[in-house]
Amino acid sequence: MATNTHIQRGAQRRLATMFLLAAAIGGGALAGRTALPTQTSSAASPAAAVSSADRSHSYGWPVKPFDQQHPVRGSFGDPRSIFRGAPTRSGLLHSACACSYHQGIDISAPDGTAVYAVRDGVVRTVTPDWVQVDSDGGVAFQYWHITARVRVGDHVQAREDLLGHIQHASGHVHLTELADGKAVNPLSAGHIGPYSDTTSPLVAAITFRSRDAGADLLPEYLHGPVELIAAASDTPAMPVPGQWNALPVTPAKLTFRVATFPQGETVIGETTAMDVTRTLPATSDMWHTYARGSHMNMVQMGVHRYWYQPGAYLFKLTAAPFDTHRLKDGVYRLTVTAADTAGNRSSTTQIFQVHNRKTWLKG
Repeated sequence: MATNTHIQRGAQRRLATMFLLAAAIGGGALAGRTALPTQTSSAASPAAAVSSADRSHSYGWPVKPFDQQHPVRGSFGDPRSIFRGAPTRSGLLHSACACSYHQGIDISAPDGTAVYAVRDGVVRTVTPDWVQVDSDGGVAFQYWHITARVRVGDHVQAREDLLGHIQHASGHVHLTELADGKAVNPLSAGHIGPYSDTTSPLVAAITFRSRDAGADLLPEYLHGPVELIAAASDTPAMPVPGQWNALPVTPAKLTFRVATFPQGETVIGETTAMDVTRTLPATSDMWHTYARGSHMNMVQMGVHRYWYQPGAYLFKLTAAPFDTHRLKDGVYRLTVTAADTAGNRSSTTQIFQVHNRKTWLKG
């Protein structure tokens, strides 16, 4: 269940220079745009915030104090990416990539911190980098970036038996939760706790492309099949210390809807584009969910990793290109909503026009 971010340590030791990547979205603010995106936020209400703090959980945190929330610097479903090409926009869009979904959460803690089992179980796997503990009911947990202090076959008790210590230059323990062999989101209700989140995800931009790695299209003139893409991110529920401070994570869910403009008649109802609230997408191909131009925080391109640079999270709103022939020629409003596991959400709207009539450009 390794994810690509777990093999970066060699690159970390080699690199001491920062490089500013070209903006992943490219020319997002195109001149002559019909209408700039408009945004509305809907943070969890005070009542929802209370329920978030007190919501049920079945296990605590793997580091002390077990009953106190810890910063999470990497979320479930984040992109994990090592690009083989040069650190250019072309390399980002077209080069081969060791890419995958992040299959757990990264809990920030100092190197050397003691890590404990979150549930009773039997140690089934011990490697130089991670440990797996199997519990009852087909549930298992993996603890990454630790030097083990247990052996295969050991019975461990939650909160009491030491699994190991966070390794040098890691700064976190990665926790994967498995249910019958499939990764589930530890931040969803009923899993890790206590956990409270009052930050709202943000949809920063909505853009249109002719193809996945193609250039942005003008929203004034869309025709034929197009890619609908939303740039969205979230702020960790707690501030993360050190070099990961203020770096984004991904939302847990994206939905979209389309209405005529300005009439407001719904033509495509609320549709789920991405949802990792509980589990990962059915396909293991990250590019099924993300559009090219996406990359993780502090992305690696070639042999170098580029420190302090925030990730870019560009989501495909439809699995296949959207056929604008589904809509009559005219003006529409596309609204994209991002949400997290605690119920915080915000929306952004983009106006676009469909012109499939062959004689349109001839007047």
